[in-house]
Amino acid sequence: MIEPGRPVSQHNPWSRLDYFIFRKKLLHRHWRRLFLVLLTLTLLACANVRLELTPSPTTLSAAPTATTRPTSTPWVPLPTATPSPTSTPIVRAIPVQQPCPLPDLALGQFISASGSYTETEPVASGRMACRIERGSCAYDQLVGLVDPTIRYKREETPPFDTEDILLHPAMVAPLARLNELIQAEWGGLTQLRITDAYDSRLDHDPPQTAANRAYSLHYEGRAVDLTTFPVDWDKYGRLCILAHCAGFDWVLNEGSHCHASVAGLSLCGQCDK
Repeated sequence: MIEPGRPVSQHNPWSRLDYFIFRKKLLHRHWRRLFLVLLTLTLLACANVRLELTPSPTTLSAAPTATTRPTSTPWVPLPTATPSPTSTPIVRAIPVQQPCPLPDLALGQFISASGSYTETEPVASGRMACRIERGSCAYDQLVGLVDPTIRYKREETPPFDTEDILLHPAMVAPLARLNELIQAEWGGLTQLRITDAYDSRLDHDPPQTAANRAYSLHYEGRAVDLTTFPVDWDKYGRLCILAHCAGFDWVLNEGSHCHASVAGLSLCGQCDK
């Protein structure tokens, strides 16, 4: 019988053997558990490393294809700041056209607005409707053309000397244009001179002695006599054709001057309406 408080090995050797067997089994069980734990940790570690090395599906799908590789697109240089050739204007020489390319009007020759050398003044400018008298209603509708660049002869005694500046309103525009053409033709060294415009004394149409039969568009202010200043008869052929180009409806080279008229509406009877 085993005494209390004494080790078993001292009383029963088989019990001591059993104790060692039991202890060995216990250690074996302990190492087995430890081995399983270490094996589990090792497997988990290996699984973690494998997951890190395996590429994700997103990375594989986002991989660039051969069509989007930068090397497949050739390099194109960007445009520089060099200006386009169209920014430089091309200057072409434009031939200067003569304002009035027609030949000079010969002595006794006339021309109409249509360019006819046979059309008469009554056809081109219309016939005289009346003789405007001084102080009449039609007389008050005449305009006075005063231009410092135009010379006026004004050779009549007062008050008739002012008649050289009295004109039908339709005469103003062609006279202004003619003045410009003369300045351009002779470089400002020659001026336009008006020797006769409106005429109330019936000085024109000299062959006609009967006053009631005297006929001239000067009596309506629709005709004007022109020269150059300084006076130069050699320039009158050119002066007459310039008057035609300026817009007069009929021009005649009378030798000592150019006679020009317009086809404006007659002032006769305007106040009766």
